[in-house]
Amino acid sequence: MKDSPPGVKTYSDADIDAILADLTAHVPEQHQLRAWASECGIPVKRVVATPDLTYVRLAGKDETGGYVVLMLLDGMWERVF
Repeated sequence: MKDSPPGVKTYSDADIDAILADLTAHVPEQHQLRAWASECGIPVKRVVATPDLTYVRLAGKDETGGYVVLMLLDGMWERVF
């Protein structure tokens, strides 16, 4: 497992699953993503919420040091690898 730089949050698979569950419960449509991102308390690096593309990249890394990108695809939130 790689360590994140100091001050960078590391997300476990369980953390990511919990965030996906929260997104599923609160952000069923792209126009709700920006409000969720500003209120959720989770540091985000990028939010894209357009009719053609909807995703959020968390400011931290996963346990292997990779980016955490979560995308709304066909009405379902999932992690992009």
